Amino acid sequence: MAERTRIARYFAPLALEEAGSFSLTDDAAVITPPAGQSLVVTTDSVIESIHVLAGATAQQFAQKLMRRNLSDLAAMGATPWRYSVNLHTPKNLPDDWFAQFAATLGAEQHRFNLLLIGGDSTTGTGNIHTTMTCFGLINNAPLRRKGARVGDDIYVSGTMGDASYALTLLQQNTPIDEALASRYHCPIPRLKLGEMLHPIATSAIDISDGLVADISQITRASGVGATIQQEALPLSTCLKNAAIEPAQKYAFALSGGDDYELCFTAPPAKREAVATLATRLKLPLTRIGEITNGNAVEVLDETGQPIMLARAGYEH
Repeated sequence: MAERTRIARYFAPLALEEAGSFSLTDDAAVITPPAGQSLVVTTDSVIESIHVLAGATAQQFAQKLMRRNLSDLAAMGATPWRYSVNLHTPKNLPDDWFAQFAATLGAEQHRFNLLLIGGDSTTGTGNIHTTMTCFGLINNAPLRRKGARVGDDIYVSGTMGDASYALTLLQQNTPIDEALASRYHCPIPRLKLGEMLHPIATSAIDISDGLVADISQITRASGVGATIQQEALPLSTCLKNAAIEPAQKYAFALSGGDDYELCFTAPPAKREAVATLATRLKLPLTRIGEITNGNAVEVLDETGQPIMLARAGYEH
């Protein structure tokens, strides 16, 4: 199917409600944010054999692509609004792949309340390469990595390490529970949490490259250090019960990527507010450490001794 026909058939319907998309018939879109709100813009890619497994389905591509980008918006406390998509695909990819990809995008944009405004499509050699640019809205100052202060508590949402544990099992072709597999294939962007953290958090980031690696992004931006209590890390029942050594379980939680939970800092005076927010969202928010003087990120065992990690997280 020719590119223009493919765009008109599969993707133009996703842009109908945004007049400035011109039904994807022009080279660019014209969008105007609502009065009093600012745009928050992020872009991220999903590449076959890097961010998804070789031979991943169109649905897995679309879900991972959308949710990786939305997680970045969540980390800044923004509300999803519009997006564009760039696709590079092999020439022999069947039209059914594009139909499924577009259908999944449609379901995702309905769920998360945003609209397609454009993009690009090319065919050639190599793996499938997808890129999305997401536009969010915000009506106050964004949450940033910079802002953590000495004495702040460090929190994470949800549980840590599930996605990297799931990826290990998938790569080994080990039978895996569907709920665990979904932690890798279909992460949940913590959008509502991000929106509600504005009066509480001093800094925030989403956990994509690994907990220690991403906390290091906060400490570098803020000019501080951090200590993490390994025993405080929230592990899922699945990971707790896994037939692997405890050290490996914590390695998944500390250094594994793709969890897309939020990590944020807040002063001790906000502990009650954090607890109230966790109850309101029905989402665990676990205090795992604190911001310190210096510039190092240390992980401590139950006796308070530093733990040496094989790696802090994923390096691009």
